[in-house]
Amino acid sequence: MTFRFKDFPVYKLAKEFPKICFEYTRNSKISTFPNLVSQIQRACLSIVLNIAEGSVSCSDTEFARFLNISIRSVHEVVAAFDSASELGLITKEPAEDIEKRAEELTEQLSKFRNSLKVKSNK
Repeated sequence: MTFRFKDFPVYKLAKEFPKICFEYTRNSKISTFPNLVSQIQRACLSIVLNIAEGSVSCSDTEFARFLNISIRSVHEVVAAFDSASELGLITKEPAEDIEKRAEELTEQLSKFRNSLKVKSNK
């Protein structure tokens, strides 16, 4: 069995995102809020796992749906770090770094999704 998702550049990029997010949650006041840390971790892993799960879809339309879920999870992580910054749990610099990396990841996920042959509902 081949795990084709491992060859996708966007998958490789997505795997780096949780490492950075987890590091920021370990080294800040966020770590004193275990529910927030857990939410960030779940959302980060959802990005990677939905790319993998979608890669075995029967159609590009279905795969695109999984990539959309990954994109939503990226937005969730950004919102979590933005909220943490507003609450004084993390400085603005890490939140801005996460946002910058999230923009790049979202762009790559969107490009990959848009490259799929998705059937129109028309």
